Amino acid sequence: MLLTGYFRIYLLMSGIILFSCYSLSAQNDKSITLHSENSQIIDARNNPATQYLNGDVKIYHSGAFMFCDTAILKGAELSMWHNVVILQNDTIKIFCDSLKYNGDSLVAYLYGNIIFENGLTKKLYTTQLKYEVGNKVAYYNRNARLIDGASTLISKSGKYMLNEKMAWFYQNVKINGEDFDLVTDSLSYNTENQIATFLAPVQIIKDTSHIYSQKGWFDLDDKKGDFIGNAQYQEGNTIAKSDTICYDSNTDQVTLASDSLRSEYISEKDTAYAKIIYYDKNNEIFRLEKDGWYRGEKNEVKGDLIYYDKKSEKFNIKGRSFVSDPPSIIEADTLDYDKAIKYGKADGNVIWRDTAAHTSIYADHVLYKGEENFMKASNDITRPLFITEIDNDTLFMRADTLRALRKISERIIFPDKDAARKAQKNRNKIVDDPPNTIPTDQISESVPTKPSRSIPVDSLTNTIDSSTSISYKDTIFTGIMDTIDYFIGDNDVRIYKKDMQAICDSLVYNKKDSIFTLHSFPFVWSDSSQIAGDTIDIIMKDNKVDKLIVTSGATIISSEDLIFFNQIRGRYLSAFFFDSKIYRMDVDGDAQIVYYLTDDDKAYSGVNTTEASNMSFLLKDNKITDIRNYREPKSKVLPMRKTDHNALKVKGFIWNIDKRPKGSDDL
Repeated sequence: MLLTGYFRIYLLMSGIILFSCYSLSAQNDKSITLHSENSQIIDARNNPATQYLNGDVKIYHSGAFMFCDTAILKGAELSMWHNVVILQNDTIKIFCDSLKYNGDSLVAYLYGNIIFENGLTKKLYTTQLKYEVGNKVAYYNRNARLIDGASTLISKSGKYMLNEKMAWFYQNVKINGEDFDLVTDSLSYNTENQIATFLAPVQIIKDTSHIYSQKGWFDLDDKKGDFIGNAQYQEGNTIAKSDTICYDSNTDQVTLASDSLRSEYISEKDTAYAKIIYYDKNNEIFRLEKDGWYRGEKNEVKGDLIYYDKKSEKFNIKGRSFVSDPPSIIEADTLDYDKAIKYGKADGNVIWRDTAAHTSIYADHVLYKGEENFMKASNDITRPLFITEIDNDTLFMRADTLRALRKISERIIFPDKDAARKAQKNRNKIVDDPPNTIPTDQISESVPTKPSRSIPVDSLTNTIDSSTSISYKDTIFTGIMDTIDYFIGDNDVRIYKKDMQAICDSLVYNKKDSIFTLHSFPFVWSDSSQIAGDTIDIIMKDNKVDKLIVTSGATIISSEDLIFFNQIRGRYLSAFFFDSKIYRMDVDGDAQIVYYLTDDDKAYSGVNTTEASNMSFLLKDNKITDIRNYREPKSKVLPMRKTDHNALKVKGFIWNIDKRPKGSDDL
């Protein structure tokens, strides 16, 4: 006891005080409260005095609780070692090996294995940290790792502002997400919504995909963001480029937007260009806005706004639109096209091309149903235009409405009532051969007559030509179903081709048999000749006119001076073509001809009138070179001056030359 007393006296005389609890006021008038469960020594020899604390040290200052094993406090300067902990509010916990703290500036410097916890999910790991206790701002410059939920952010230096819930990461920044990696040189990070904002060029890697941009932001929680400035996306052979790329990895949706150059998206199966491109990869949906162009494996599309569903192969296009779905090519101001069900609706300056058939349609509105092969073209003011290539020339046609449709009907064979007459004509066939320019297969052909009615019922009307008086006694129903595609022109049909023009009330084109049928007062002009009748069939072969057949009331009229008219009339007429010129004509049934004779000076010398049951004509360069009359022909030659030429006009004579189209603009 005596020794202890002396030791206490010595310590007091030396200016050193030992006690268990002490409170010191710093210069900022905020008290630093110290407490040590084991021992505390005060060295009063210096001013301010130095306090030594050892064992379970507890310190409180400016709203922060600090704990350690050993501490030294000299004025406002506090040093702490071993198992250092700072607690602030209910959420902030800081662990380190040692720290130095200034009570005036409220700044702490932490060293060693530092763990900075903010809530249950956010932890910052580093080896050296500056922490502003009052402002709750942390700084580091010797590498740090922030773990926030499933994401880890790494950088060489940074700043963490807890009040603002913001962190800044600089130099060699890397984010390791749950299924992605992000690399940049600097970024800011919102710890509340987990949004990283890029302050330098950045790259995100996810599996085999890469995203690059000069700036932007990314939500680490929702896995979506905007990549701005020379943004690029790559996954395997897929490349996307734009001013801005908006990406959502959860839904696998990408939006590309550019103000200047068009954005581009290129993959093995899809190529898209537009100012704005939206692609939903999961649902395989494209939306292209402003100057859009898309090309797939089988389609090519242009338009100001393009919506394309790859799964259903459905297009919706606005603005000037272009769709290539071989063999069809469609252009319009607005367009809906569903390839899966082959449905299309085009409006505004529509151009519909069939590259296989070399045909085009120009109209204001076109409706198309591919499953039925149905098409309807119409105009608001003018009339739709049909163009096709025939015999190395262009055929133009207009009508009030243009249609296409498909009919499926049973093949029915009717008895041939003309069989006996044909046999007689074969016995009376022309002996003289046609010109040598005629193909040999046609030279050996007997003089044709009206075709057999061994053809299917007219699929459009399901009726039979009433002029044939067919008996159904021997009709054969084959049970064979025929599919026939038709092209139809309704109301005021007008046709122009350089070597042939025509008008009629309606037209039907049978694609299977390649036959144009002109109904209701048709007129056809070729060179100086006019052909008319109740119905006219133009039969194609190898995309060339092969035959022309007129049924019921057939007339051919031609004139060199529009005063006198050469005329041919009969119930039935067949004209045969070679190299776009008629080389033979056959007229059956009450055949009649009025033919003006000329001398060597091409002056009229008389007029020949002939009547017969059947007639055949051979022509060269559109001039008759030979005439054959069959079955009791009656012929006479009349003088020019003593003949009533009006009386010579055949029954049904109509010279309709003023209706003849003079060009494609005259339709």
